[in-house]
Amino acid sequence: MPKYLFIFLLACACSPKIEIYQLRNFEGIPALEESGIHNCNNQLYYIPDSLFSMKYIRVNVHFMDDSTGTRNFSMEEGKQFMRALIHNANQRLGENEKMNLPPDNNTPALQTRYRYSIHSAGISPEDDGFYKHLDNELFYYVNKGKNRNNYDRRVLQKYSIGEDSIMNIFVLPHHPDSLLSKTYKAHGTGIALGTSLKMAGLYEHADQPWSFATLLNHEIGHILGLSHSWLKHDRCDDTPPHPNCWDNHGPPPCDEYFSNNMMDYNASQMAITPCQLGIIHKGFNKSGSRNRAFLKRDWCKADFSKTIVIDTSTNWYGARDLSHDIIVEEDIDLHIYCRLSMAENTMIILRPGAQLHLHDALLHNDCGLQWMGIEIQKTKKKEAQVFLYENAEIQNTSSPGDS
Repeated sequence: MPKYLFIFLLACACSPKIEIYQLRNFEGIPALEESGIHNCNNQLYYIPDSLFSMKYIRVNVHFMDDSTGTRNFSMEEGKQFMRALIHNANQRLGENEKMNLPPDNNTPALQTRYRYSIHSAGISPEDDGFYKHLDNELFYYVNKGKNRNNYDRRVLQKYSIGEDSIMNIFVLPHHPDSLLSKTYKAHGTGIALGTSLKMAGLYEHADQPWSFATLLNHEIGHILGLSHSWLKHDRCDDTPPHPNCWDNHGPPPCDEYFSNNMMDYNASQMAITPCQLGIIHKGFNKSGSRNRAFLKRDWCKADFSKTIVIDTSTNWYGARDLSHDIIVEEDIDLHIYCRLSMAENTMIILRPGAQLHLHDALLHNDCGLQWMGIEIQKTKKKEAQVFLYENAEIQNTSSPGDS
């Protein structure tokens, strides 16, 4: 049997603009709902809909060089290059393309709802999130041969800054001895290692920052939990296994269809599927997760320019961070199954006859701030209600409490 909670507030929730958010439905989710098993760790519950706020990943940039300071960008050149690169990478995230594979697929191309933001660790007044290190032993990158060091973490261990909350990007030149060879190609390459990543080939192509944008997106995709999508076991049904063709100009089977997915090796890398976005946003929305620690914590600030209006009975299965007031219309049910963070001074308004069901859910403010609680409205004939099941809990509210 559910517990009953009645919270009365005298405040009036008024918004200059009412915006009705249309929640998306995706293949696979109805079957999960019908099973009666609602696991807050299921990645399909985190496929972003219009309620998912934009998340900003904090990054910083390190330029590795030898003691001469001439093997990589100068600080000013490097800042200009990396700002252009990150800007272009963000643009590409905003242009999520439809999947090429499988042929004639109907996989939707959704808004990715995450971007990168260069962030200072605040170690000095001059700290702007860009750093240069002179180190004759660790400055270079080699990804083939007996001296390969692409998996070597020593440069990360020595020079990472704020790695518990900032994603560290290391820009390394190819080894100068390799560059002396006429057959050596200083191509763009990279590798994700834990919470940091290495990139090489940028300095050798200093006039083309845009050409490394998808490489950055690919490597950060690994840090955010994505596997190479040509593989059979990447945890996503909307990324079919394939021969990983660079484009469609090769011999069969690479003469017709090729992948454009961000996590494949191809000439595009411009598509991210709903399932892949679900994996990413599950990490963003899981309290205490490594990936959530990378984010700018701006979801606890209220945005009163919009109000979330629930006008059809709705189930929320994944954890969410919301910055707006919520109105549940008359005689409508809202079921919440996981964590929901309400921004400071926002509130949930239940019109007469509306019902809010909290199924083992946590309703709180993730920053420990006060939100305004739940306003229960009633008429002579009907009254809104709140039901708490199992270990459901409401925290950080300035409401009078239970009655």
